[in-house]
Amino acid sequence: PPEAVGPKYDASAGSMMALLHYGCGFPFNRLDGLQCNLGIPLPSSTQWDVLNSKGHEIYPVFGALNRYAAAGEVFHNDDTTGRVLALEKQIADEIEASRAQGKDCRTGVFTTGIVAETEGRHIALFFTGRKHAGENLSDLLHQRPENLSTPIQMCDALSRNAPKGFIRLLANCLCHGRREFVKIIEDFPAKCRHVLETLRVIYRNDDITREHGLSKEDRLTFHQLNSKPIMDEFFAWLNAQLE
Repeated sequence: PPEAVGPKYDASAGSMMALLHYGCGFPFNRLDGLQCNLGIPLPSSTQWDVLNSKGHEIYPVFGALNRYAAAGEVFHNDDTTGRVLALEKQIADEIEASRAQGKDCRTGVFTTGIVAETEGRHIALFFTGRKHAGENLSDLLHQRPENLSTPIQMCDALSRNAPKGFIRLLANCLCHGRREFVKIIEDFPAKCRHVLETLRVIYRNDDITREHGLSKEDRLTFHQLNSKPIMDEFFAWLNAQLE
């Protein structure tokens, strides 16, 4: 009928596909099956075409989120492996050329997750490509206003997480360090137990600050008074083990 003439997919359909796939982790093929069961065919390839056609409408929002996140007080960043079909042939060609020249080249593709804490909000950004987490964070910090205070970076101790050329207060992840001792506790039970029991006190102190709803400043003061002496002694003990 005449009233049915118009775009094949309503704008809300594209928004719902995006929310289901990127917001809720709903695979395209699974949504394909669900729609098929409902009698409304929606192939996975078609879903991508619809989303791709709508993407330009939200790119300005992504740019604004980047600029807003760049002004954050705390940054968390890390990598996981990613896959981009368009890059695979390019990487293969570079590997072949590098071997011929006796050089090394970067072969990985990564998805970097960056969470910026700013004004009580959390902004989550994701970048997939050949750059490491530190390089993607550097790109973000290039948009940071110069008059802001030094930010805190929270990450594991992997060197490629560090943004080169930017001053920040580095806070390496205690969970990552603790996890390594859990892995080897059967080989060194006494020493590993000492590590875990020491860190348990630090975690308990942090729980106390949260239970009392302390501000960031009061939380810092509490840890300086109650956790720092323990961590100083722990640091000396760790160095003694290495020596």
